Amino acid sequence: SWLASDAPTRALLVQAGALPMLVALLCTGTNEGKGNAAGAISWLSSEAPTRALIVEAGALPPLIALVSPSRACSDAVPGQRACYILRYLAADARMRELAEAHGAAGALAAAAHAPGCGWAEAARTALRVGRDG
Repeated sequence: SWLASDAPTRALLVQAGALPMLVALLCTGTNEGKGNAAGAISWLSSEAPTRALIVEAGALPPLIALVSPSRACSDAVPGQRACYILRYLAADARMRELAEAHGAAGALAAAAHAPGCGWAEAARTALRVGRDG
């Protein structure tokens, strides 16, 4: 995901078709693979024009699944990174509406209040951004 740390590289990654591959990894990868894919998408989601492309690539369902506190996993990285992406998406009103339609607010609220959830604070932050716009 460090490859996506500057704007020109992020644009090249999106143009090269990286988003569908990253979304596929969110769905079928190992926990480490999911965390790495979420990290790369998190970098890409920092650019406002890319946010709609992330949603169009089908990222919302696997991101919401990663946020779920019922996900049995000792590694909090994928859940934290999914929260960061949802936080970036929530900064855009249309993306926030789409995320809410997919159940993001409920999943984030559940994670924010789940005892021992390793990404509870990230979930609370995403909820604040979603609420405050």
